[in-house]
Parts: sequence; C-alpha cells; structure tokens
Amino acid sequence: MSDTPSSDTIPTPQADGQAPDDAGSAAPAAPAAPMRDTHFDFQHRVFSLPGAHFHTDEATKQPVLHIILGDLRASLPFKTLRESFDIPEDGHDVKLLGIVAKGLAFVKQIRPGEQIPGELLDGRASWSVEDRHRAIAKGRLTVQLVSWITGSEMIVVDMEELEQVVEDPQTKTRLKNAFAELGAKLGIQGDSEQYLTDRIDDLTQELSYIEALRERFKAIQTISANLNKATQIYRTDRNFCSEIARMQGLIRKPLKEYDAIFEQADAQTGEIFGALKSFDSTVQFIRKIRDELRARLLEWEELLQAWEGVPIERSQQLEQLQKTTYRFLANRFMESSVWERK
Repeated sequence: MSDTPSSDTIPTPQADGQAPDDAGSAAPAAPAAPMRDTHFDFQHRVFSLPGAHFHTDEATKQPVLHIILGDLRASLPFKTLRESFDIPEDGHDVKLLGIVAKGLAFVKQIRPGEQIPGELLDGRASWSVEDRHRAIAKGRLTVQLVSWITGSEMIVVDMEELEQVVEDPQTKTRLKNAFAELGAKLGIQGDSEQYLTDRIDDLTQELSYIEALRERFKAIQTISANLNKATQIYRTDRNFCSEIARMQGLIRKPLKEYDAIFEQADAQTGEIFGALKSFDSTVQFIRKIRDELRARLLEWEELLQAWEGVPIERSQQLEQLQKTTYRFLANRFMESSVWERK
C-alpha cells in the first residue's frame, strides 16, 4: 500500500532504565513503577499473554482483546474480559481499556505496552505522510496567499502547476508583500515575515495529512470506476449487472459524504487571513476533520488493498471481489426501513 498513509499499528517504544527480571534476591524489592501516562501500561497478567493485542471485531464493531491460551485463540469483548479475569471496574486497567476503545479509531491494532495514539495525547497524528503531501499542502497555501494579495482567486489542483506557481519568482515577490500586509493587519510586532513563515509551515504540516487522506480516498473512487467497467465486461450476465447497479447506488453515499468533508477542510483555510488570525482554532478544526477521515478510511483499508492490482477482466478473482465489495457496502450503507403495524 505504497500510496497510503503508513502505520496501522503503533510502534512499540523502548523502555528506559528497566531492571532485569532476574535481579538478585538480596536486593530490596523495587517499588512499583509509576504509570507512564503516554503508554498502555496494563497491570493484569492477562494483558501479557502470548499474542495479546486489541482490535475492532469485524462483526460486532466492538473492541476486543485477542489472546492465545494454549491451543485456544480467543477474542474477548471488554465486558467479558473484565468479568472473566476479575478486573476492578474502577481500576487502572479499565481506564486504559476506555482509551484503547478510542485509540482503535486511529489505528487498526494496539498491543499492551505501546504508546497511546498521539491523537488522544496532544492532537498530533499517530501516522506519517510523505513529502509529496507536504508539497501539495504548501502549494495550496501559497496559491491562497498570492490570491489574497492580488485580489484574484486562483484555484490550482494539478501538482506540476502547483510546483510552477511556488517556484515562480513573481510568486516569491508576492509572498513577501502578502506577509508584510498580513503582518500589519494582524498587528504582529517584530519580524512578521519570519513569524508568518513559521505559521504557514505549521499549517502545511497539518494540511499534509488531509492531502494524504484525499489521495487515499481516490482509491474508493477507483472502485466505483472499476464497477462501471465490470458492468461492460459482464453486460450479458443480468444477475451480475443487477448487483453491480445496487453497489453503485450504495457507494454513491460515502463518496458524497467524503467530498463534503474535504470541502469543509478546504474552506477552513480558503480565507487565509481568517485562518491565520484564528490559528489555534484552525488547527483544531483541521485535526478534527483529519481524525474523522482517518477513522472512516481504516474501515475501507482492507477492501482497498484487495482491489489493488486486480485486472478488470472476466475472472473468478473479480467475481469474488465483487461479492466481498457488495457485502462491505451493504453492511455499512444500505438503508433499512422499519415497518410499524397500524
């Protein structure tokens, strides 16, 4: 998945200064280590069993703990986990289970001892982006700054065109003018150009996650396009085409929703003066949208990977993928009507 924002699991940190387990018996017992507030430091032994990790159950959509007990592999819902292993309701571990449930919106899997996702600690993303996503974000912000100082709105989407705008000597001159005027309007004392340059760099980093998600969500549009191609390939198979038609109707809803969310993100920084004036609020809003899109994308990720590299031609592989896709869409986006007796 080369084009996807990376890291489905949280990297396991190295513990510092831990005493070895086989310390000499003559040494006094060490006091219990304080909880590292940034890590999933569970205390009950069940969380140290082989293969212990948390994930979201596909059928119930609930968080579970997966463990291995001899030949038995078990996935325990949190209520069952608490009752089966006598985990105190008001204890440290139950508090962490609540954080796990929230963290699984941002990563597909969590292991005891790993770091709590940054989204729940200080707002930073727990996954990474690539340089091209930063370049796109920087280009968009540059275009907005130039548009603001010249008074003529510019909408540039193509990456090569964005690079040309950024590198244009006239653009650099306009940016200096924009920074000077913005600094005056915002009442910035001292080196306003450096201050605003730093702010734009910060916004670039925040928006680069939106660009990475925008790129990955295009894979959902590709599935929709592939379904159209499959209709042509199987045009003599009425049942197959009928199912494809229902799938196209189902996928239309999330595509429309996702487009609306990206439009919100674009609108938040579309008026660059307002975005810089209310910088902290702007960052919070971008992060909120980032987290919402990330959580939605994780649901799709397995299906998106299944479609990657599959030839759109008559084959058993395509037919099986069509069935898998139909189940995915029907389980999430099919509207059900509730009939009431009169």
